[in-house]
Amino acid sequence: MRIAISGTHCMGKTTFIKDFLNIYPEYVYEEEPYYQLQEKHGIEFSEDPSLEDFIEQLDYSLERLNFYATEANVIFERCPIDFVAYAMYLAHQEGLDLKDTRVSEMFLEIKEALENLDLIIFLPMTKEHPIICPESEDESYRKTVDGVLKKIYRDDLFDFFPTHDHPHLIEIWGSPEERMKKVGLYLEEMV
Repeated sequence: MRIAISGTHCMGKTTFIKDFLNIYPEYVYEEEPYYQLQEKHGIEFSEDPSLEDFIEQLDYSLERLNFYATEANVIFERCPIDFVAYAMYLAHQEGLDLKDTRVSEMFLEIKEALENLDLIIFLPMTKEHPIICPESEDESYRKTVDGVLKKIYRDDLFDFFPTHDHPHLIEIWGSPEERMKKVGLYLEEMV
């Protein structure tokens, strides 16, 4: 199964993946594009990311999804949808409509690459189970990106999921143990 973990920053994606791999060690771990592009390709991103930075990460995310299209078990740290949400936030900050950026030209490619996923696990922000970010993080930025992700996943904002059954989408929250239990039960049902 090919699984992408999605969510705004500081939502425990890396922790979730570590816990997941402890239970399912047969999965290949595909690290977040931001780190791969820096470590493996020597690309330096500015402290304040630009729209182009997110487009570069989106490109790489699509490339990796396509690379693993036939692999049996892969877990991706981030989904292409994440980069669309971040790009939408930055476009709005710059007074642009996302449809007037290169990101919108990639929508068909995104939709096609998402077909290579079996499951997207979305980690939304919830009032009942808050995950606190370091004070150095902009909480408004984080909440806005989470809101955009919710619109994309729940309302299919950009029509990325026309069949509404592939890839499957689940939302999980709670303690690390609760998250793993929910995913375990879901995976058992899918098999």
